[in-house]
Amino acid sequence: MQTGNPDLTAREPLPALFDADVEALARNMDASGVAVLEDVIPATMLAAAREYIAAELVLHDHQYFGLSGREWIAASPLDALSRSDAFREILCSLWERQMHNIAPADDVRASLRVLAGTVGMRHSNLFHYDSYVVTALVPLLIPDGPNDPRGELVVYPNLRNVRRLAIVNIIEKLIVESALACWLWRMPMIQRRLSARAVPMEPGHIYFFWGMRSLHANRACKPEHVRSTALFHFGDPHARSLLKRLSARRHRARLRRLSRAAGSPQ
Repeated sequence: MQTGNPDLTAREPLPALFDADVEALARNMDASGVAVLEDVIPATMLAAAREYIAAELVLHDHQYFGLSGREWIAASPLDALSRSDAFREILCSLWERQMHNIAPADDVRASLRVLAGTVGMRHSNLFHYDSYVVTALVPLLIPDGPNDPRGELVVYPNLRNVRRLAIVNIIEKLIVESALACWLWRMPMIQRRLSARAVPMEPGHIYFFWGMRSLHANRACKPEHVRSTALFHFGDPHARSLLKRLSARRHRARLRRLSRAAGSPQ
């Protein structure tokens, strides 16, 4: 969806959308899994974000790293986007169209993923469901050589409905996110049979999908290249669940194990 080139300020980096525009996003997410707002991230924000990533890569020995929580986004050039009233309104409106209820007063949760080095390769093709109803992906750095793998977003669109019970969600995630299952999800035959989509990422765009409904992962890039995306999540139906907190702790431990394994002798 093309929105033109509005006069974007640092305080409000996104244009406000009409209800019909949000409805079109939701329809595309339902029909094909992913909807796109084109050319809405200001060039100045992209440039500042890339400088931020370059500095962080030095601190992380030019290997994969991820950042989450309020502290990193508040200190990053993407803070204006996370606080954008227009952005929040889009996420809330999408949530309401999916859940048929008034949007919760939840914060927009932001994280940064930077794929680089051998550790970055181990953090690719990890298919999963998000814990949030709406996910917005903002590509910041994407390899663009003519023959370079670009780390496309791979989406199995809307394989399930939103899970109202935390225990059901956790059991499903344990099954579909296991190492054996991820091996199956990577198979071209499985991707064809279940209509998975490989979505090329273009910096400046925002990609929306139903994070809790669509199984997704990124493809790998070469170790010498950098692929970075910011992820913005909204609406966790199980935010107050003890089971959800335990599941989140398990997920963080899994990521730490991957990083340690990549750093150990092969």
